[in-house]
Amino acid sequence: MFLALLDSDFGFDGLFGLIFFQPIIAVVVSGLTILLCLIVGLPIRINEKLNYWWISNFYISILGAMFGLSLLLLAILPQFHETVTATIDGQETLKQIPNLTLILVGWFLTAFSLLHIFPPHWLNKQIKNLFQKN
Repeated sequence: MFLALLDSDFGFDGLFGLIFFQPIIAVVVSGLTILLCLIVGLPIRINEKLNYWWISNFYISILGAMFGLSLLLLAILPQFHETVTATIDGQETLKQIPNLTLILVGWFLTAFSLLHIFPPHWLNKQIKNLFQKN
């Protein structure tokens, strides 16, 4: 939605698309991202040794989320923009767009990291003990 707002020409067609189609596309992309992250992260949940290692090194998920957000911020900086040829009203024009590679890698890395943050073992034990006492 943020990129759509940056790119919108705010004519009637642009406003209609921004209000109606962009939220639908956002929901579809979010759902596909979650599904893809769950499929890629399934071995972490199934393999006992890998799961133990991942939980023991929980900071990797936090660092991955911070790195992914950094890539998303870099993508919108003018130094990293890409120039593409767009046809608007029958005329070809050059248009500056955010770097799609940085956006895709940053989006997936952020989503994967946030979906796969597991609390460390010591925190799990403390939470279980807290609930068992009550």
